[in-house]
Amino acid sequence: MWEYKIIDSEKAEKGGFLSGRTIQQAEDYLNKLGAEGWEIIDLDFRMDPTMPGGPTHFHGVAKRPK
Repeated sequence: MWEYKIIDSEKAEKGGFLSGRTIQQAEDYLNKLGAEGWEIIDLDFRMDPTMPGGPTHFHGVAKRPK
C-alpha cells in the first residue's frame, strides 16, 4: 500500500526577489521530502527565465510505502 502527498512550493522556505523560491530552496525542500521517504511521482516545475536561480514554483505528487 502507498501513502500519497500533494507537494507545493508554497511549503518550501521563501526568500529571494519577490519572495520566490530559489533553485537551492526548491532542492532543499525536495531533498527533505526524500529523506522522509517520499518519492516524487509527478512534478510541474516552473522557473522565471528572466531571473536565473529563481524564483521557482512547483506542485506535484509524492508517494511512500504505508
